[in-house]
Amino acid sequence: MDKQIMTFQIFIDKAQISDLKSPCGAVTMIPFTGRVESELFSGEILPGGVDVQVEDPAGTRHMCARYMFRGRDSAGAECQLFVENNAYYAPAKGAAPFISACPKFLTDSETLRPYLCQSRFRAEVHNAEGGVEIRIFDVLGE
Repeated sequence: MDKQIMTFQIFIDKAQISDLKSPCGAVTMIPFTGRVESELFSGEILPGGVDVQVEDPAGTRHMCARYMFRGRDSAGAECQLFVENNAYYAPAKGAAPFISACPKFLTDSETLRPYLCQSRFRAEVHNAEGGVEIRIFDVLGE
């Protein structure tokens, strides 16, 4: 059973969003800030976090969000945590409750690296006030 391990609070300033539309598709770049507080890691997103969504003419989107947190690991050591979250989805009329994505992590934390630098996680992106909430799950449930 999947075990939720972290929840990222993502804040979006809609005035900072960039769009390009053409007959070949569309791209939307969404810069954001945010934070996380969990038993594993707590921290703030560093400047430069962006979600890039590329849509093909059929309406299928590839979402790739890349961002880095600075904070403290579960042992109390200062560290950084890089996140890359990828998903493909076709936006439905009436907005789906969430987007399912595949996160990858890199970290300089000696405590977190053995666990987070594995391919065993999934993410759900849910709408939230002022942005989105990204829930991170361990698919092995350990």
